[in-house]
Amino acid sequence: MSELNFIQNLTSLDLTDGEARVYIALLKLGSSKVGSVVRESRVSYSKIYDVLERLALKGLVSYKIIEKIKYFQCIEPQRLYDYIEKKENNLIYKNKN
Repeated sequence: MSELNFIQNLTSLDLTDGEARVYIALLKLGSSKVGSVVRESRVSYSKIYDVLERLALKGLVSYKIIEKIKYFQCIEPQRLYDYIEKKENNLIYKNKN
């Protein structure tokens, strides 16, 4: 699957283009500091923290602090099924109410 196709698949799961690019960058890089994520994803420094925060709220990214520096990592792609299931359950709940 090409990166463009992967981005399109992720955006179909309600991720923004920037969120999809950051997620893919973290897949490639593994645990990384923000600068590396910016370079790989081509998301600007002015937006990267907002994007990472939104991904963290969606449960797709986490971070650890090592010597006062944040290192971000994404969940494994297999765990995207959990994210999809959570979205489905939310839709079902909303439709019932």
